[in-house]
Amino acid sequence: MSRQEKSRWEILQQEQRLIEEKNKRKKALLAKAIAERSKRTQAETVKLKRIQKELQALDDMVSADIGILRNRIDQASLDYSYARKRYDKAESEYVAAKLDLQHKTEIKEHLTEHLCTIIQQNELRKARKLEELMQQLEVEADEENLELEIEVERMLQQQEAEAGRQASQSHNRAGTAKENSAPTVTTKESEHANHAVASPALSEQLVLSENSGTKSLSNVDNQTQAVNVTPGDSPACSDT
Repeated sequence: MSRQEKSRWEILQQEQRLIEEKNKRKKALLAKAIAERSKRTQAETVKLKRIQKELQALDDMVSADIGILRNRIDQASLDYSYARKRYDKAESEYVAAKLDLQHKTEIKEHLTEHLCTIIQQNELRKARKLEELMQQLEVEADEENLELEIEVERMLQQQEAEAGRQASQSHNRAGTAKENSAPTVTTKESEHANHAVASPALSEQLVLSENSGTKSLSNVDNQTQAVNVTPGDSPACSDT
């Protein structure tokens, strides 16, 4: 074999060995990559399984919560239906009661007005009858004295009520403060004292009015039997 052919053969061998070495290294790298990929795949598989397990646990927990909430919602729906029925019934009863109250109030006001009208008409009939009677008996009524008597009587009633209230208060204070040794005034004495102090002029006017009224009434009583009143003129109802 010539030197030239030998050199070429050696070059080919060197190239072959270089290619083989490269292939060997590539195979090693590929095997390493496959091994790493397989290891990573296993780790990912384990991780994926763990994630799936956690998701399943979350689903189970949510399912339990959803079941509890659904039961509560069903119970709340029943309670709402019952409360709604009660509300509708109460509302209808309230409306009916309000209308009934309004109707009864109108009836009461109408009857009260009718009663006041009857009493007023009765008093007017009595006043006319008394006026006719006094004209027949030739008795003159002093309107000013009558009004004065009524006013004096009303004021005396107010003073008596005020004196009674003050006497009651003083009696209560005397009961709670027993150490006070001053003699207490009785209710009647305080009333007479209040009357004497508060209205001496009114008392004099009352005496004068009573005297004049007594004279007029005595004249009426002496002559009443001479007058006949027809049954048809009696009042429809009497006031209490």
